[in-house]
Amino acid sequence: MNDVGPIVSTEIIEEHGRFTVVLDVVFDDGAVRHRLQTYHTKARAELAARIVRATAERDHGPEWGMQ
Repeated sequence: MNDVGPIVSTEIIEEHGRFTVVLDVVFDDGAVRHRLQTYHTKARAELAARIVRATAERDHGPEWGMQ
């Protein structure tokens, strides 16, 4: 069992001239991948990816359903 909680990462994929932010979360029992949003510029996608990753990595308490 993983005592540090879920492992979170983001990736930026270029598709058709736009930049898509993808969120990957790995749990003890599996993993999920979500396409979040597309952006016109890579800089905006990188900013969004940093914000999403920082939010996902926060230590949420039991009131969020994370223990």
